[in-house]
Amino acid sequence: MNDQEYDDGEAKLVEQIISIQRNYYFEKRNVKTERQRKIRELIEKASKAEPSHGN
Repeated sequence: MNDQEYDDGEAKLVEQIISIQRNYYFEKRNVKTERQRKIRELIEKASKAEPSHGN
């Protein structure tokens, strides 16, 4: 994966997080945990997909 693909992947992740935040913005406070769970899952999935940048 080159730098451009990596940047595109990060941009997609940020777009997904923003989308989730917008979806839940006007929801009740008790929905906060569901929003946090979805964001955590997205980040964990992206972290597992990241290539290891060797030294």
